[in-house]
Parts: sequence; structure tokens; C-alpha cells
Amino acid sequence: MTTKKGYRTVYDLNIHLVLVTKYRRKVINKAILDRLNEIFSSTCEKWNCQLAHFDGESDHVHLLIEFPPDVAISKLVNNLKTVSSRLIR
Repeated sequence: MTTKKGYRTVYDLNIHLVLVTKYRRKVINKAILDRLNEIFSSTCEKWNCQLAHFDGESDHVHLLIEFPPDVAISKLVNNLKTVSSRLIR
């Protein structure tokens, strides 16, 4: 187990996030999956997080994100969905 240290904290926080396309339509191909990996990695870096694992299929993607305790999960997920949707379109 790898723990990280902050000021007066020791933590190891992970979130497993599954993002699904609308109506589970099979619209994600290999090129889009590679681009999504780049987008999610850069967005996580901006939020001081780390994308530990990324995988996906034609109708959903899996993200495993390591994040510090000062990051609000709801705001992070909202930003990930907004930025990826805007840049993929």
C-alpha cells in the first residue's frame, strides 16, 4: 500500500469511476479511447490527481483516480465529464 503525506495527514484515496454513453450506444472506438486517455490524464494533473488506470469498451470507460483529501469528488467528476465531452465533440 502506498500512502501519501500531506500537512498533518496521511492518505490513500482512490475512486473507481465508470462513465457510460447515453443509451449505452456503442460509439467509442480506438481513436476516441486514446484521446479520452489523454484528456483524462491532463485534467487529473490540473486537479492535482493521478490517473492510475484507464480502460474502456465501445459504450463505457473505467477510470481509477488517486486524489488528495482536499479535492471534492463531485467537482472533479463534473469537470472530467464536462471537459471530455467538450473536447471529444
